[in-house]
Amino acid sequence: MKAIIVNPPAKGFELRDVQIQEDGIKIRILENGICGTDREIVNGQLSTAAAPSGYNFMALGHEAIGEVMEDGGNFRRGDIIMPINRRGCGKCLNCLIGRPDFCETGEFVEAGIKGMHGFMREYIRDSPEFLVSVPSDIRDIAIMAQPLSDLEKSLEEILSVQGRLYWKCRDGTYGCRHALVVGTGAIGILFALLLRSRGFMVTISNRRETTPRETRIFQEAGISFFNSSRGYPEPGTGNAFDLVVEASGSDASILPSLLSLLKNNAVLGLFGFLRNGVANLSSTTLQNMVYKSISVVGLINGQKPHFEAALRDLVQWKHMWPGVIESMITRRTIQEVEQNRNILLNKQPDEIKMKIIW
Repeated sequence: MKAIIVNPPAKGFELRDVQIQEDGIKIRILENGICGTDREIVNGQLSTAAAPSGYNFMALGHEAIGEVMEDGGNFRRGDIIMPINRRGCGKCLNCLIGRPDFCETGEFVEAGIKGMHGFMREYIRDSPEFLVSVPSDIRDIAIMAQPLSDLEKSLEEILSVQGRLYWKCRDGTYGCRHALVVGTGAIGILFALLLRSRGFMVTISNRRETTPRETRIFQEAGISFFNSSRGYPEPGTGNAFDLVVEASGSDASILPSLLSLLKNNAVLGLFGFLRNGVANLSSTTLQNMVYKSISVVGLINGQKPHFEAALRDLVQWKHMWPGVIESMITRRTIQEVEQNRNILLNKQPDEIKMKIIW
C-alpha cells in the first residue's frame, strides 16, 4: 500500500509502500485535505508529532474522504465516509463517552499527528464507530467537514460560555452581535461563514489586501474585510466586538490589541496555536478584562456530533452561497505531490484549501 510517510520530528516526507496492521472495515481513500498542521509536521516544526507505538514512521494526514470496501456496522460497500481523526485515551471519563476533545490525561491519539497512522494512503481499516456518512450532494466539498467540525465544536463552546448571560438579541437571534475573525486562511473563512450562517455580523481581517477569490467569497456571504497591516482601531472608536476569534496562527503579541477590541461580556476565542512571540499583558489590560467580564477560551478539535453538524452545514451552504465553498478548494493528484514536493512543504499561491486525489 502506498502512503505519504513522515518520521517526526525529522523534516521531510516520502511516498512509498508500507505495511500497517490495523483492525476494522476496509476503506479506499479517495482524497485527503492538506492543512497547516500537515505542513508543520513535514517541515519538522511540530514538537508533539509522534509515530505510533511499534513503528519508526507515521502515515501523514488527518483529513480524508473514503469509500467503504466491505459491509460493517451501519455501513455498506460503496458508501462514502469521512473518518474522525482524534481517538480517546481509553482511561478518562470524557474519552470513554466519546469526547476525546476534552481528554483529561492528554494521552489521546490523533491520526497523522500523534501516535496514530494518518489517512494519506491508499487504504485504511477503521471501526464504524469512527466513521461519518458523507451526503452525495456535497461529495465535491465534503473534505471541508473535518476543519469545519473543529469550528462547530468551537462555536458550541463559545455559546456555552455565553450561557452565563442572555447573549441573543431582542428578536431571539444573534443579528445584533458583531464578530471579528482574524486570519483569512481556510479556518478563518470557514469560521466567518459559520458565524454568518448563525446570523452574526462578521468582519474578517488580515495584514494584507484580499485576493480576488477572497473578495468574491466575502461579498457573496456578506462578510466585511479589514486590512490590519496598520494596526487595529483604537479602543472607543466604535469598532468594539462581542466576539473575536484568533485563527491566523499569528505572533502572540497580537493579543493585547485584540483584547482592547472587546465589548463588555465579550469572548476572545483562540483557535489552534499562536506559533511564536510573547503577549505582554499590562495590569491595566488584566483589570479591564475583569471589569468588563471578558472570557478567553481555547478552541480545538471536534468529535463525531460536530462532524455530522459540519456536513449538514455544508449541505445548507451549498444552496445559500452557490460556488463559495467550491471556490476555496484546489485539487492536486498524488502524482503531482510526488513530482512537486513543495505542494506539501509550503502553502501555494492563492491557496485557501488544497486536497490531493488518489
